[in-house]
Amino acid sequence: MVTLLKRELSSLSLWAGTYAIAFGFIIISGVFFINLVSTNNSADLASYFANIVNLFGLICPVLASRSLAEERASGALLVTLAWPVPRWALVLAKFIANTLFCWLLVSISWIYYAQLNSYANPDRARAFGGWFGMLLVVMLFNAISLAVCSRTATAASGAFLSFVVLLFFLVVRFLPEGFRNHLDQFGPFDHLDPMLRGIIYYSDVLYFIVLSAAGLGMAIYAISRRRAGTDRQVIVRRVAAVAAVVFVFVGTPGIADAASGQIDLTPQKRETVSEATKQVIKKVGNIPITITAFSPDVSQGAAEVRSTVRKYKAAGANIQGIIIDPDISPAQAAGSDITDYDTYKLQVGGKQQELDDLVESTVTSGISLLGQKDPPVACFVQGHGERKLEDPGNEGLTSFAARLRIAGYRPAKLFLTGKGAQDLLHECKVVVLMGPRTTLLPAEVTLLQDYAKQKGRLIIAADSVRGDIPQINQLIQPWGMQVSPHAIQDPQSLADDPAAIVSSRYPTASPIVDVLDHDDTPVIFANTLSIGDSAAANAEGAPQITHLVSSSPKSYQVDDAGKKIKKSDAEYTLAALANATELTGTGTQAVLASTRIGVLGSAAVASNEYQKAFGDQEFFIRMLQYVAQDDEIVSAYRDVGANSQFNITGPQRRTLIKKCVVFPGLAALVFIPFVLWRLKRG
Repeated sequence: MVTLLKRELSSLSLWAGTYAIAFGFIIISGVFFINLVSTNNSADLASYFANIVNLFGLICPVLASRSLAEERASGALLVTLAWPVPRWALVLAKFIANTLFCWLLVSISWIYYAQLNSYANPDRARAFGGWFGMLLVVMLFNAISLAVCSRTATAASGAFLSFVVLLFFLVVRFLPEGFRNHLDQFGPFDHLDPMLRGIIYYSDVLYFIVLSAAGLGMAIYAISRRRAGTDRQVIVRRVAAVAAVVFVFVGTPGIADAASGQIDLTPQKRETVSEATKQVIKKVGNIPITITAFSPDVSQGAAEVRSTVRKYKAAGANIQGIIIDPDISPAQAAGSDITDYDTYKLQVGGKQQELDDLVESTVTSGISLLGQKDPPVACFVQGHGERKLEDPGNEGLTSFAARLRIAGYRPAKLFLTGKGAQDLLHECKVVVLMGPRTTLLPAEVTLLQDYAKQKGRLIIAADSVRGDIPQINQLIQPWGMQVSPHAIQDPQSLADDPAAIVSSRYPTASPIVDVLDHDDTPVIFANTLSIGDSAAANAEGAPQITHLVSSSPKSYQVDDAGKKIKKSDAEYTLAALANATELTGTGTQAVLASTRIGVLGSAAVASNEYQKAFGDQEFFIRMLQYVAQDDEIVSAYRDVGANSQFNITGPQRRTLIKKCVVFPGLAALVFIPFVLWRLKRG
């Protein structure tokens, strides 16, 4: 075996094509590297490794065709096969020699890393992970190329057919969706991507090893002596060999998935889920989890979904990822109420919610909320003339209550003076005070105030006709908001009724109104009051106030008689949100607690009369879901490991060209005169 390997290495070192390949690779690789660094303004090698894979789809077939197909065509292979050496040793020697040469080419990336390190702070974990992943990729490509070339009669046919087979592996993720969904698991990119982020899964390593071993086995079988037997026996053996190849190829993903564990090379183990996330996954159990990305299949969003799924699956979650391109599958995207690219939807069991990003703390918080076995309770305060859950009339809430149940909530009545009201309050995910028309008792006001201070979730809507506005302000003024006692009217109204304001003005970006704003869908606020800032809004550490809906600049205030108040024309806020957060502890002990208060100028937004009109139902359900959601589990936060950014200057670019392209390229050409001289001597 050692003698054969020395022979192969010597033959490779005395072949002029070796240095021509090295020179070509160094030039193209260097150009790739410098252009990617200049374009991305990033000291990161991940994009370089992802692109350079394609070059080895050309280099490995050329090396394999020279090792086997060319020797077969010249007759040298027959002489070699006559030696008293095992066939496996012959194939393995050629494989090791070709792979070592490719590994040497891949290792030029460390020159790039050293140069980047002098200008910025590249991520060493990603650099090493990408380099290690490329070693596995070229090992696989060499094994497959040898398997193909062992069956061909000429070097040209061997190189071409090997390239075609490798091309399948390279383009599998670009195939039409119907094919890609079934074949993507066989491609190398899904197994290389985690390594480019600095984490090595044992299942990915096993994938490359199993397929490489299968390729070598095919090559050994192809050059083995033909065993004696009838034609039928020969056919049976060949069919069995083909069946074995198909079985290994099809079964490789399953075999690889059987391996568990990973090596996280990143600082602070950021590619491994936190202990807080592991506890949430354990609590959720085997409930199926799905993360859907609405983005092109080859995009940053799709890559983040695959990365997130791998991390959570490694921690024991029953999770899968789905990629939907809104351009290719517009019906699927529209059916999910998704309008923008790079939008994510999390589904746990039968419940789902939209996510703005895939940061671990966000995903874990969503899983924790949706994974609760008992549906969250939305408590509606009753006993003061509020809108009623069971009232089917225009002012009732039966339509909204039905929508709440579809969203996974359980609507419930809450009587503040009832027995056990305080205990029931703490079982509520959100408390809704929908337009009280009589005055609350002092004890009831105190109960709601204390609930809010204890990181409560409140939605309060005013009734401009019969409501006690000073008492509403007593509840919301400590949180930076107050309701004006004067009703608002607007020429931009419904059916020429200036009291029924139709508005599609959403002054602040928020998950509550983003879909409505994108679709330019208006909402109706009938008999509404305006919402302004209270004195508490300017205090130190004041809650963050978000203005959600506003009237047109032509709107105005009216007095109790319905007459316009002079010089009151202005744009008024009709719905707002206060968010007061408090962070305690650090690291894995960090806890984020917040109070969220939503305020509506009109309780009619949720009433049966307007729930089916325009975007009122969508607006109010989104507001309730946002206010009710749990605080983010910040102890599950992981640094995303942003690449070191820098802008390459002209002198730096020229230095990179010299040290990464010119000098290594000349080093590869130095040996060619010596090789030609040896060939001339014979």
